[in-house]
Amino acid sequence: MRKLLVIDDSPTSRAIVERLIGATYELVSVAGGAAALEAIEAQRFDLVLLDLLMPDMDGKIVLVRIKESHPELPVVIMTADIQDSTRAKVLSLGAEVMINKPLLKDNLTDAIELALGRHAGASD
Repeated sequence: MRKLLVIDDSPTSRAIVERLIGATYELVSVAGGAAALEAIEAQRFDLVLLDLLMPDMDGKIVLVRIKESHPELPVVIMTADIQDSTRAKVLSLGAEVMINKPLLKDNLTDAIELALGRHAGASD
């Protein structure tokens, strides 16, 4: 089973992700960027689901730090921000895909599979 790290300061958002895909993937959830970076150093993940707006560390900063230390680790951005400029920025920083909240199971699953497909063999 693929292991995903879910980074979101909202307990509700983390619970939604668990409800939508918890039967398909092994999920580890953290509430902020600092905890996420620690988890990535301590464990191996196949993919990261990352919220952008968090109080302890902006998601864009977390994305940059992940890509600096683990460039092969695919990152899917989950955000309520629908601006094209935000999408362009996170993709330029190394995110594979950006999906909008509220999360829908098909959109989330499609984004995960797309990102994992782009990195096939990178972590195997």
